[in-house]
Amino acid sequence: MCGILAALGNINNNISPEDFKSALMLQSHRGPDDMGFDEFYGDKLGHTRLSIMDLSSAGHQPMYCDEKKVSLIFNGEIYNFKEIRQNLTEAGISFSTQSDTEVLLKSYLHFGIDCVKKFNGMFAFIIVDKRQDEDCIYVVRDRLGIKPLFYYQSDDGYIFSSEVKSILALAKKKFPLNKRSVSSYFSFRYSILNETFFEGINNLEPASYLFIQGENVEHIKYWNLAEHVNQDDDKGEAFYLEKLDDIMHSSIKYRMISDVPFGAYLSGGVDSSLVTAIMSHYSDKPIKTYTIGFEEEGYNEFNFSDIVAKQYKSQHKAIKLRGDDYFDTMQDLINFKDAPLSVPNEVPLYLMSKELKKDITVVLSGEGADEIFGGYGRIFRSSDDFLNQSDLTASDTTVKAFDKKYNGKRFENDIDHFIDNYSYSKEEIKGSLLSKDINWMEIDKALKQKLKDRFDEVKEQHYQTKMMYTFETVHLQGLLARVDMTTMAASVEARVPFVDHRLVEFAFSIPNKYKLKWNSKEDQQKAKEMISDEISEVHDTPKYILKKMSEKYLPDEILYRKKMGFPVPIDKWLGGDFAKIAINILSDSTNVANKVIDTAFVLDLLKNNKLSEDHNLALKVWMVLNLFIFCKQYKDSLEF
Repeated sequence: MCGILAALGNINNNISPEDFKSALMLQSHRGPDDMGFDEFYGDKLGHTRLSIMDLSSAGHQPMYCDEKKVSLIFNGEIYNFKEIRQNLTEAGISFSTQSDTEVLLKSYLHFGIDCVKKFNGMFAFIIVDKRQDEDCIYVVRDRLGIKPLFYYQSDDGYIFSSEVKSILALAKKKFPLNKRSVSSYFSFRYSILNETFFEGINNLEPASYLFIQGENVEHIKYWNLAEHVNQDDDKGEAFYLEKLDDIMHSSIKYRMISDVPFGAYLSGGVDSSLVTAIMSHYSDKPIKTYTIGFEEEGYNEFNFSDIVAKQYKSQHKAIKLRGDDYFDTMQDLINFKDAPLSVPNEVPLYLMSKELKKDITVVLSGEGADEIFGGYGRIFRSSDDFLNQSDLTASDTTVKAFDKKYNGKRFENDIDHFIDNYSYSKEEIKGSLLSKDINWMEIDKALKQKLKDRFDEVKEQHYQTKMMYTFETVHLQGLLARVDMTTMAASVEARVPFVDHRLVEFAFSIPNKYKLKWNSKEDQQKAKEMISDEISEVHDTPKYILKKMSEKYLPDEILYRKKMGFPVPIDKWLGGDFAKIAINILSDSTNVANKVIDTAFVLDLLKNNKLSEDHNLALKVWMVLNLFIFCKQYKDSLEF
């Protein structure tokens, strides 16, 4: 796992080698074990290395091939590199290292850029090919966007980087605060448009690559999940259980390949517990596992993680945090992310990563299961709310519950219902938080179009499938960015078995009735007079197929307990001792965040102690604080 940085084209005329090295060193936390820099035919390429496989210096980058006419910088892991290497060896290709980097480079030489379709892994890489009269450059990101790759394009060339901060250092200019990203942040907790908070700096779309040759630039998709969404052929529960078990074993076994110590996050939920269980099957030593929570009652899951740790005799650490730990860390973490934090639990995830770094360098995590197996039960079951809204005369209770949840709205189409239901901040509170001087409705058109486009990609599918597809191709990006940032900031590599593209493709062939399964025909009948919030986890079982498969590994008290997020007592803090800290942050009249936030409204909430009784509102104020801290820390790079 690494950090990469490239300056391509005439933009290098304004970038000295010293400037480039300084910008590269801003990512030293991503790769503290080695740093490589070279000028390659006028381009500048840099790499910071966190050694995971082939710990020798043979994995040094940039890596060259074919008489030093082809260069590669690479962040990530190719899990199936040994099989690919064997195939290439049989084709007469020799290797001088044991690294997956060399396998990637020689795969490109042998297969061309289509080599990317052979890779099972997480990756962002840049290949500069000087073998032809006109240079070829490929800038590639993995299928589901596990590894980030940001870029800035000017008239003189490109800057590509694993982190935005290095681009800011080389671009030497101020960027407008991206109002689309601000609006997206308060609606969905991060930018869903592959944009950053710096207008003009973007994130390369997953499953795609840029092909640059002279002034010709093409953006090419090499994998499309929509092509694998087909639930017409029901093969039966037994088939799906057996194949799911096989793929899970393969995915986790791949992600245990390492020349350094590894372990697992263990929250005590289904996903991390299953990962721990299967890891234990392939290890002759106890797996090292870690969990974290807060000392306040109800804000940790230690008892559940203990159950799994004892069952599999893992070397388990439970880390308990206090509010002081939280706020002391939040500002540092925004500097790592180059953006406001998306959810409060990013801080404990980072602190846990720092703690586990004392023992291990690779950690397996359970992100990605909810999106493909129907884990967000109340949201995915809400497809029935939309489909049944015309029959709301069933009972007065149902009408009242529907109107309370949807604020009296009725929906003409599924995408309007989805946007209303998926939005983290409803229109009313978002309208109160944001500045009245900006036409946010106009800005939000691009956000809504992005979600509509995702629905259209699978327009023939059931509404519930459209939801899951959109969560997998949009929502998952926020989770993966969180995992990458909180681990790499501590020089730890996180691996996500549920984001193996083979598993994702298979999951979208499983009929939804095996994901959100009715507990009985009677439950299904009762649910006709209820809304989704009353149904989920009472009359149905979200992630049924995954839980059923996991019964051979885990007890029912882990598998069939109600879903619990990663709670952080923000309401108790902002409604109490930390209100003064928040008021001080928001009282800075010079902060550019004042241009997009109705600061007077938020200060009133803090001064009148309204947050201690409203956790959801406290979370929105926490987001405002993040934006203010971010804008303060990046004031030299931001303008309005």
